[in-house]
Amino acid sequence: MKSNLHDVLKPFAARAGQIRMFDLFLLDVLPRNLQGRVRVLNVRDGVLVLGVDHAALATQTRFQAPQWLGRLNQAAQKEGSLPALTNVEIRVASEERLLKPPEKKHRELTESARASLRALAEHEPDASLASTLRRLAELGTKPTAEEN
Repeated sequence: MKSNLHDVLKPFAARAGQIRMFDLFLLDVLPRNLQGRVRVLNVRDGVLVLGVDHAALATQTRFQAPQWLGRLNQAAQKEGSLPALTNVEIRVASEERLLKPPEKKHRELTESARASLRALAEHEPDASLASTLRRLAELGTKPTAEEN
């Protein structure tokens, strides 16, 4: 029996829902001065992973977070579908870093590597593979300023 897209995405949607629910519960638990600066990054194996935007805030949050566990577990128990939390982990994760996509690293092939790929392409009987080898040889060149 083939699984459809819904079946494949269901666990991811459930996990995202758990993270979102704990994020909402956290807003009720956090002191006003921390609201908007602490957010749920993940929930795994009973550990609530929180992200903060500064190292000093991480230290403050590490001292206060154990006090929040009881209230978060009460809210989770009322919800019914959320796991019980046993620990809190704090990570410094600035908003800029979370929203910025990772930079693509461009690796340049040496001229001898490109020449080897071209030579392989010349002697390759399969036209599709030969074409792929030629494209790979060209991809190994450093991008120009217009491509960046």
